[in-house]
Amino acid sequence: MRRTIAIITILVGCGAPRSENKSKVQTARLGDKDAPKGEIVTEKVNEMNSSKYGRPPVKFRPGSVSKLEPPKATKTASGFQVVFASHAQITTPTVYQRELLVSGGFHSQELYAYETKTGKPLWGLNLHDDGPSSPACERGVCVISTESCTIFAIAADSGKLLWSYWLGDPLTSAPTIANNRVFASYPAGQGDEGKPRPPGASHALAAFELTTGKILWQLWLDGDVMSAPVAVGDFVYVSTFGGTVIKVEQATGKVRYAMKSKATSAPVVQFDKDGVESMYYTRRGEQEANGEAEEMLIRADHNEPQTRYKAAKKKADYIDRKVQANTDQAAKSKELDASNGFSDGAPASAASGYAFDSVGINNVSSMQSFQGSRVLRMGQRSFNTMGNEVVATDADTGNTLWSFKLSGDTRKQGGFLGTAPLAAGNSVLLGTLDGRVVRLDPAKGKATAEYKVGAPVRSQPVVDSGWIYVGTEDGKLVAIDTKDPSITGWPTWGGNAQRTGIAH
Repeated sequence: MRRTIAIITILVGCGAPRSENKSKVQTARLGDKDAPKGEIVTEKVNEMNSSKYGRPPVKFRPGSVSKLEPPKATKTASGFQVVFASHAQITTPTVYQRELLVSGGFHSQELYAYETKTGKPLWGLNLHDDGPSSPACERGVCVISTESCTIFAIAADSGKLLWSYWLGDPLTSAPTIANNRVFASYPAGQGDEGKPRPPGASHALAAFELTTGKILWQLWLDGDVMSAPVAVGDFVYVSTFGGTVIKVEQATGKVRYAMKSKATSAPVVQFDKDGVESMYYTRRGEQEANGEAEEMLIRADHNEPQTRYKAAKKKADYIDRKVQANTDQAAKSKELDASNGFSDGAPASAASGYAFDSVGINNVSSMQSFQGSRVLRMGQRSFNTMGNEVVATDADTGNTLWSFKLSGDTRKQGGFLGTAPLAAGNSVLLGTLDGRVVRLDPAKGKATAEYKVGAPVRSQPVVDSGWIYVGTEDGKLVAIDTKDPSITGWPTWGGNAQRTGIAH
């Protein structure tokens, strides 16, 4: 037996940045004839989930937890920090009801809670399974997934285990909470009821009742979910490592649409006052010259998505499998996997080949920590980190407004030089691979402040009441008191338990 049970994670990036306000605004042409439309595959996904095939299994053995003494925080000049014994990458922590919840790292089986402003330890758990994800918390319940291989629902105030399921090995995305439901994906090896698994299906998306864990519905997918499901209104959206974007009714699991779109990030979705849907996501190029990867930002409108524009198109060696296979990040990911029992690489159940083709990663640790070029929607602008720069675009037209360059080498270091941006008051923040959190003016793209972390960051920081909390690649939780209470409003990955990526 390789191991036992699991929990949650997340990611960030690098660079010594400089701001570049462009004298000539780049324009995305509305109605561009070569804008990627996406292949609508709703019928195919519905067939995968028809009575012709077996449903994903519904019987799971429970996980277990035991109490653990948390390591103590030490004071720093700007706040406090905790050094975890694993010295492994720490995913995005979560602030909930004046508690700071954080994993002990990819190598660890631990989840801890600290007071947000003092670092006082509150409780700790041994999950008896390694690789905790980034927690989602709501209604007094925090839910995490472990890489190996369990979803846990924990009472936020005490750490008491409410329910858990060993879903499958490995889990590489974080869970999402909305409307008293938990949404999570997992590898499903076979169909139930003696019927076969659908061809092309490797994973399932499931809805669980938040407080009891009751399974509400399940849906076959063509790969694992990137980062986390995204819940908006009555719907839940996913981008899979197979490149498919799917919209599902939260209450029933009914597929509203599925689009084979070469997606490279989790979607961000808004509805206008008339109920018209707008979706923002990034995707690979349709025809990539000389086999070189490209990435672009897409806005697709309406309930049968129609591409409104493509924008910020660029060469994308940071998601190119040929380039990324030989980077520092790839080597480190192999080491992390080996320490968790994957010495021969990711197991077949991970379907890592899809991730390798779409975003250039093929290890369990790098799949779990992948956040990609995910969009932050703030006011009338979109912000996202595309490899070596943060790009601001007009949300209505797709015009490029400014870019903020990040230092580093995507071809050597690997992946993204900065994390997915977040909104805090009237600022945009991100972590960097060179060990900082940078604060940007969203209107001009100028750096207005920076906060030293002291170690590489690949997971999105969180902010609350003037404090920044960030997990590092070398196993530290760093808490920074900015003395500015306007730095607030982003307590978990994606900004809330629904992972919407929208600033309010």
